[in-house]
Amino acid sequence: MPILAVHAPCLLITQRVWSTDPWVKLRRARTAAEKLGASTVVVHPPFRWQRQYARDFVSGIWRMADETGVRFAVENMYPWRYKDREMLAYAPEWDVTKDDYRHFTVDLSHTATARTDALAMIDRMGDRLGHVHLADGRGSAKDEHLVPGRGTQPCAEVLERLAVTGFDGHVVIEVNTRRAMSAAEREADLAEALAFTRLHLASAAGCPSRAPRP
Repeated sequence: MPILAVHAPCLLITQRVWSTDPWVKLRRARTAAEKLGASTVVVHPPFRWQRQYARDFVSGIWRMADETGVRFAVENMYPWRYKDREMLAYAPEWDVTKDDYRHFTVDLSHTATARTDALAMIDRMGDRLGHVHLADGRGSAKDEHLVPGRGTQPCAEVLERLAVTGFDGHVVIEVNTRRAMSAAEREADLAEALAFTRLHLASAAGCPSRAPRP
């Protein structure tokens, strides 16, 4: 099975994976991608407390992108919420379209958690959209990663837009199956997600008269 993308270790629980230096993590992710033949390294924006890393992040990502043919696709995130409180955990922005990157990753579970318009975000990304994490969400404060079609996100519309606009990146199904009660239920969830994705990519691609929504 080909490895098409590498996700740099950016989560709180992976702070010590591949060094505690975030730039070392990205260099090692790039090396892994190059060795595996992957076209993309997905990276989150820094946490706000990673001050030096955050200060140099935009220029540093450009510098690393200039050193390789691998895409560094920066992923949209979301504000952290607890009850009626909101904390901005990422810098420079959780909405990565507010900064200048060569490539972006859009995650539809993250747009749900951020309660932002996914199609408008994709429009802002334009031809710099290089990678898609397909999942769904209902706008919960938790990052749900539901099977596409089970939440409120425009998953079908996003796939159809990709199909008719010449998107040349990869669509990765990134769903949470922890609530599955058995291996058979987990497999059924994954099969449903895959069938949904193929259906909406193929239905738009097979209709040359269709145009992307404005």
